[in-house]
Amino acid sequence: MIVKDSMVMIHLAKLSVLEKSCVFFENVAIPKLIFEEIKEGIKLGFEDAVLINNLIKDKKIDVLEVNDKILIRKANEFNIKRGEAEAVALYWENNAKLLATDDDNVRKKRNILDIKIIGTPAIILKLYKEKIINKNKIKQGITTLKEIGWFHNAVLDRIQMEVENE
Repeated sequence: MIVKDSMVMIHLAKLSVLEKSCVFFENVAIPKLIFEEIKEGIKLGFEDAVLINNLIKDKKIDVLEVNDKILIRKANEFNIKRGEAEAVALYWENNAKLLATDDDNVRKKRNILDIKIIGTPAIILKLYKEKIINKNKIKQGITTLKEIGWFHNAVLDRIQMEVENE
């Protein structure tokens, strides 16, 4: 199982590879609070929220409740709040394989939290290496991620170089 938070799903949706990533990772789950955030996004007219909701309806993303609320409080103790806290708690509770997040706070604390993380840039690189997306698609994705401005250009440049050298 891979647990995804909202920012990763939004980024992957903007790159038009969210569905492909869900098919690739097979068992994708999000916590209930992130689903509530998605429903708010639908009300506000965000296309990525509609896409995510459709993938939930198509059973490509499961919405799961965190049963052990102590795990949410444990994440809160590390200043991880709301949807990210539920995503971390769901990861722990289900012994998930990966937590897909672009949240810097969670990423910086991954070692003390004992979580294995993957972010949007690594996901698109994995999809490329597995031949799920082509060279043109990953290049477009890198350009879009640079425009979004969420990621350090050095990370994106390294991926771009890796793609160019294949």
